[in-house]
Amino acid sequence: MLTALAATVAVGAVGVTALVVTRDHPTATVVQVKDSSGRVTAEVPGAWGRQLRDSGWNPKTLGLPAGTEPGLAVADDLAKWQDLRSGVNGAFIGLSEHGDVTAVVGAITHTGCHFDGSRTYTGARWHGLIRTWDDCPGGAGSLTEAGLTSADGDEQPQVYVQLRQDGGADATDTVLDSVRVEG
Repeated sequence: MLTALAATVAVGAVGVTALVVTRDHPTATVVQVKDSSGRVTAEVPGAWGRQLRDSGWNPKTLGLPAGTEPGLAVADDLAKWQDLRSGVNGAFIGLSEHGDVTAVVGAITHTGCHFDGSRTYTGARWHGLIRTWDDCPGGAGSLTEAGLTSADGDEQPQVYVQLRQDGGADATDTVLDSVRVEG
């Protein structure tokens, strides 16, 4: 079983060589973000779109085959992303060309956090599993993880999504509905 450490390390791997871009969208209700390869795009609430790391990730951090794959992290404060005790709003979206992302998401645990449940996700582009936790020790907000496969039935690529939300409306389905993978 994967622990919270492994799940948050996946997001941290994005930033190892990434450039942090600060964006200012004071009036935008939705911001479109894209990774540096141009393969992964999504729309997130405007308040989340202040900082972007767009240089990819290594799926090995989730127990999938190693490699550099397209991915991005976007948040109101990326420096706080890995600390489940901090209130942060944002998304990590990582592409995986190998392995079963949904099975991995189904095995993730976050010790000390309250498991709030799981559900299936069915959208126009993606199908998958969504799991949510809240009440992490000293933490604020919720942590949601999703493993997505193509609605067209293609086995690859798959997408791993991690969302952190600290108050406000739940943006999970809106973000997942917007995820696009090119090529």
